[in-house]
Amino acid sequence: MKLSDQLALVYIRSIKQFRLITIKMLTFVLFTKRDSYQRILINRDGAFGDSIVALPAISIIRENYPEAKIDLLSVSNGGVTFEDLGLADNLINTLFVINKKQRVETIKKLRANNYDLFIQIPQNLGLYKSIRNILLVRFCLNIKSGFGWDSGRIKAFRHLQKRFWDIPTERHRFIKTLNENGLTGKIEYPIREKFPDDRSLNSLVSTNKLLAFLIGGKLPSKKWPLDHWVSLAHLIEDQYKILIIGGHDENNDAEYIKSKTANTINLCGKLDIPELFYVLKKIKLAVSLDTGAMHLCDAAETKMVVLFSNHDLSNKWFPNYKHAIVMENNSSAAHNLISDNPKNTSMENISPDEVFSNMSLLLNNEN
Repeated sequence: MKLSDQLALVYIRSIKQFRLITIKMLTFVLFTKRDSYQRILINRDGAFGDSIVALPAISIIRENYPEAKIDLLSVSNGGVTFEDLGLADNLINTLFVINKKQRVETIKKLRANNYDLFIQIPQNLGLYKSIRNILLVRFCLNIKSGFGWDSGRIKAFRHLQKRFWDIPTERHRFIKTLNENGLTGKIEYPIREKFPDDRSLNSLVSTNKLLAFLIGGKLPSKKWPLDHWVSLAHLIEDQYKILIIGGHDENNDAEYIKSKTANTINLCGKLDIPELFYVLKKIKLAVSLDTGAMHLCDAAETKMVVLFSNHDLSNKWFPNYKHAIVMENNSSAAHNLISDNPKNTSMENISPDEVFSNMSLLLNNEN
């Protein structure tokens, strides 16, 4: 390792340690521990993928406090949220999904509930926002016990962090936080399944000859070229029917793929989350981008080939299921020393032939 790389990693490690020490000191001073808790408030912000990866942690909290009133607060700017997941009935008591403009009104409502424990399922916050939220919990919500804040994400020198550090997935990160605070339990995804209303889809599912293309994703840098999807479908030929899955925003892309192929079915925007969870459990394999549906597929323990860009600390969003293969854009494009953004984050260099080869590897492995 070059000296400059060593110094950069020391710099990152120092920031993380400083944040952790500061947060631990502040929570030690402001919060107390009790033997039992009856009214618990959990906070986890974000949309589809952020919600899915937090479910095992929320399930463990419920397992440890089976009789407690457990509420969940989530601030989201839109898209699929906890409201859409079809959560198991016994998981939480009250769900608050709000936008940023509703914070003040919500704080007043939450304060009246007299919670005795606050659990933060860690966000990627800097030190200032973490301190702000800790103070808000203790003094605005008047909750006297709390934990869950961590060092967050350090954006500098991401390529070095990815290369030299073992970056845990978000699921592992959340569960580690709970374990450090004495909470252990089974890893489960408490999502209800629902038979799709579409009878023709139900008959397809029963054939055991279905694959899925999960083409969703907001950022252009995370997208795979549409003609690559078409080429992959041609490689698959008539061995399987392929379900194209995404939101309403992906419908035009799906129609393009469908128009160029004979073995694809466009389901973009046509399934709710419980229906999609059911379908993903029944298919043989999915090819997915870094999208919320990928995490639902991971929860379903379905074989996957997942395509990632190298623009971020993508390791933390990797699937946890053992029968998943991650393919990442490993472009050798130069990195900017400060912003650490590669000059070329296109996923075009992940070829359909390579993806098909990995699909074949998983499909031929029945263990």
